[in-house]
Amino acid sequence: MSESPPASLEAIGLTDARRVEATALGDDAVARVTRIDRGVASVCTEAGEVRMAIPFEADLAVGDFVTINAEGAMSHLLERQGAVTRLTGHRRDVVQVVAANVDLIFVVRPLDLSLSPARIQSLLTLGFDAGATPVVVLTKADLVDDASEQVAAIELIAPGVEVLVVSAITGQGVDRLRELVRDRTVVFLGESGGGKSTLVNLLVGSEVLAVGETRSDGQGRHTTSHRELVALPGGGAIIDTPGVREVVAATTHALVEEGFADIAALAATCRFSDCSHGAEPGCAVVRALAAGELEQSRLDAYEAALRDAAWNERRADKAALAAQRKSYRALTRQRRNDAW
Repeated sequence: MSESPPASLEAIGLTDARRVEATALGDDAVARVTRIDRGVASVCTEAGEVRMAIPFEADLAVGDFVTINAEGAMSHLLERQGAVTRLTGHRRDVVQVVAANVDLIFVVRPLDLSLSPARIQSLLTLGFDAGATPVVVLTKADLVDDASEQVAAIELIAPGVEVLVVSAITGQGVDRLRELVRDRTVVFLGESGGGKSTLVNLLVGSEVLAVGETRSDGQGRHTTSHRELVALPGGGAIIDTPGVREVVAATTHALVEEGFADIAALAATCRFSDCSHGAEPGCAVVRALAAGELEQSRLDAYEAALRDAAWNERRADKAALAAQRKSYRALTRQRRNDAW
């Protein structure tokens, strides 16, 4: 595996506005995080790539812009302009930043596996939450005779989202991929074995990421074990990620309504404001389903996203209540101490 090509900061996303932001914070040098390994980050600077210890309190992610002082230590984290996040942990109570400052998200799904519309919708939700433009990339097109049915199924659950059918073997769809990634920061999301690393190597033009074989049961091997930002020839960058087995988006009710504006508009015309879109009379959503104006798969994805949002909001309420109780106990202890 060879090293990625050298790149300037401008080539991987540094703008004049970012320079102004960094300058306002002091005289330290600006850099972009390209990789993180257990408390140490690789960053691209004006002088090239260097390794930097991550401060204990820093919530750093690949794609972040930072400033570094003369001693080589991080001094500031610049404001993120869009971040791909997901909920992790045993109780889904930790928000993990998958990638920062992303313009475009490729949701990758191989055509030799079942389509899984719900999973694709979950990954698309991550993109919408980040404020990035999502694109569904169906890989391994050389393994199927016709992908039109799969493309149509995705277009039903994600209207307006571009769907690309790609083959690294035949080159199908690769020119469009190159057009999309030029001068943008792109993140690839999807399970292992979907061909993400293969596409990265193809777009970069060299073997910058290891590629493994898919197991006999159709499941991918985890050839990518870390997140890494890779520069693209001619400008732009790709953030490759390990295969994501489970996704819980850190979404909200407002974001769901925005992403499913068509269903939200229908629901607003239901007879009852608390309509569950089931057996209630005067339900505009059920009427649209019966008329063929709305697909059941899209409604299912909408309801699943609403459940995620409701869970997140309950979690936030519990966290706020716990913080309030902690503050109250601390105040009570202080008053007792003052009384003595």
